[in-house]
Amino acid sequence: MKWDQLLPKIGLALTTLLICILSATLIHAQSASPVKVLRTGEEISLNGDQLPIRWRQWEVDGQTYLGISDVSAQQRLGLELLSSNDPKVQPVSWFNEKGRVYNLAAQHLGKNRYLDLTPILRETTQELAVVGDLLEILTTPVQVQEIRVGKQSWGERIVIDLNRPLLWQIKQGRDQATLTLPAFTPSSISKTFPPQSEGTDPPLLVIKSSESKQTELEISLPESLHLQVSTLGNPTRLVIDLRPDALQPRQIRWQQGIDWRQDYLAVADAQFAVTWLELAPALVNLKPIWSNTQQMEGIARLRDMAVENQVEIAINGGFFNRDTKLPLGAIKREGQWHSSPILNRGAIAWDNQGSLIMDRLRYQETLYTDTGRTFFLQALNSGYVQAGIARYTPAWGVTYTPLTDEETVVVVENQRVQRLEATTPHQKSPIPIPSNGYLLTIRGRVEFIPAFPIGTSLQLQNQAFPASFTPYPNILGAGPLLIKNGRVVLNAAGENFSEAFIQQKAHRSAIALTQAGKLLLVAMGDGVGRKGPTLEEATAILEQLGAIEALNLDGGSSTSLYLGGEIINRPPATTARIHNGIGIN
Repeated sequence: MKWDQLLPKIGLALTTLLICILSATLIHAQSASPVKVLRTGEEISLNGDQLPIRWRQWEVDGQTYLGISDVSAQQRLGLELLSSNDPKVQPVSWFNEKGRVYNLAAQHLGKNRYLDLTPILRETTQELAVVGDLLEILTTPVQVQEIRVGKQSWGERIVIDLNRPLLWQIKQGRDQATLTLPAFTPSSISKTFPPQSEGTDPPLLVIKSSESKQTELEISLPESLHLQVSTLGNPTRLVIDLRPDALQPRQIRWQQGIDWRQDYLAVADAQFAVTWLELAPALVNLKPIWSNTQQMEGIARLRDMAVENQVEIAINGGFFNRDTKLPLGAIKREGQWHSSPILNRGAIAWDNQGSLIMDRLRYQETLYTDTGRTFFLQALNSGYVQAGIARYTPAWGVTYTPLTDEETVVVVENQRVQRLEATTPHQKSPIPIPSNGYLLTIRGRVEFIPAFPIGTSLQLQNQAFPASFTPYPNILGAGPLLIKNGRVVLNAAGENFSEAFIQQKAHRSAIALTQAGKLLLVAMGDGVGRKGPTLEEATAILEQLGAIEALNLDGGSSTSLYLGGEIINRPPATTARIHNGIGIN
């Protein structure tokens, strides 16, 4: 369908698809008026490829807008977001001629910020339709005119000359990226960069062109280099750089009280890529999130976890056992303990009024029998296993499956022992957890078993240390604690982390509080020409950001920062599945 036939197909007024770029004055004027959402969808079909991109059609003062989430516009369609201090206006770079910037109208709808793509669609789209909740976009044919590859002082550069602007997609893994262009590449150009013979190092670039006028560029990523894609206008060019310092410095006022920033920060002689969100705690609500709210077992990527828990911002949280998919640290939500802390490690606690604390946390449950026996329990709903007695409640799930070869499970209902079940290495059947009670698992201490005959009455007491954690309904543990009351208190060995963990250079996640009362969610990536920061270097980075309280979270491949429907600190395909995180609305 041609542009003059679009409106009947869509069925709603989309007159803005034919207008020029909105001025900043018009954008500010519409921000004060009520917004009416006309249509919504969670997927876009771009030239037949279905992408998980949220789109919205909305109306303000009779003017209709059509847009997608801002982070998706950058990561999945090739629009580079530029710095901005106005949440209602988002400048973007997209095949700009000198001195030209697209100022797109931005609107917060629900949990995401959407950019009106009218100016971009007007230049690229041949057909547009809405089928159910799917937005179908068919772009105008484009032709690749030339491809040039050359070495630079900092790495490699690939330049693609085009006859007109286009929307492009990129999928990036750990050692290869695939760039998909809705463009035809003549065979004479494709043959310029043929695949090398089997057994040799992979070529920098392999070009695949299909009869459907789509071109795929497979780009090898050397370990020390990262991908940076940009566009130029007049003439129209796509520039792909592989360089050690690929992160583009940026500061975006994403919403009032929420700033999105990324830059290189120096520690000694190293420069580290850092992406962080700065939030006003009083304006947001935090909650622990995990992959399956019905049980503690399970892992998922942060993006999926954020969608499941309906949060607009998230960062990965505490540690877990990747084999058993069980938590190894504190999780408390709305006053209920879902998993106890371990090893006196660092934790963060908060309420729903914007107050929070960070400190090392210990939690002790004490069990009393009516025969006068006292037992200090080893853990509550935890994958951290030691000799002693651990307790499992309905917060763990519907059933409990023994975690060690030989356990005696005491079934407790209404504070009274109902029965005992012994397990063996060859019999680890799930045991139902009573809704009005809990299970006690005795591991490696057979001498404790006689203290729990059927009918025994039990009483529990619990206490958090320090007591300052007790009033807080929400807690998430990780560690080590990095900064407390403005002082560096890093003592990873004291929190029982291994020497290898302490010295490791890796991606790091952290949550911090500044002197100005701002909450920071921080994802630290690789340095220029080296791996990510050590714990000491991560602490120095947080000091630069003004942190007076700071807690290290799980890191490495778990390091993930989520905003507006997408991971913003690294290619999504390089993120690992995690157990839990901190979600924010």
